[in-house]
This record gives sequence, C-alpha cells and structure tokens, in this order.
Amino acid sequence: MQGEDLVDEVIERLHARPDGFRTIVRDMAAAHPDCPARAFQAALIGAAEAIESQIRKAGVPTDEARAARRLALLLGRHIERLQDGKNSPTLRQLAADWRDGDDVFLRP
Repeated sequence: MQGEDLVDEVIERLHARPDGFRTIVRDMAAAHPDCPARAFQAALIGAAEAIESQIRKAGVPTDEARAARRLALLLGRHIERLQDGKNSPTLRQLAADWRDGDDVFLRP
C-alpha cells in the first residue's frame, strides 16, 4: 500500500482513535510490515495536510493534524537511527526495534 491509499488509511485511523495516537503507528506497522518507514512518515505528513485543508478550526490545526505531525517527527527520529546508508528501514524493522527496547510506540 502506497501514496494516497496510505494517507487515507492514516486519516481513518486518526479519526477512529482520537485518544490513542501512538497505537496508530503500531497498528499500521502490524498491518503493513513491508512498507518503507519513510513512505509511512510521508503518509502521516500528508494526512496532517489533508485534515488541515478540510477541517480548519479558526485557523488552528486540528488535534488529529497535530498528532500526525508529532508522530511523523518521532517516527523520523527512529528511522534516522536505524537507517543504513541508502536503505530506509521497513515498518517491520522499526517494530522489532521497539520490542527490543525503545517502546515509545508500544505504550498505550
């Protein structure tokens, strides 16, 4: 799954889980383990932009859009740590790293 489909799924999950944003990353990693982590990070940013363009609240970003940007930033830090040369890790590799010690996305 790539591009717009991934963005759409992120938006659906953000709306469905307004109080559990970290679980979205964990759930997406389980659903799409072979997805390049950078593609998922781009989908989070794309979702934030799409949400903001559709649902502006007095010019202030929505909670979902803010959460998507925050998740993209956290995910980017994990990607940078695991990236080896030109290859971006997959969501499967990130999930393994979370289980091995950095549990930021495993917490409820």
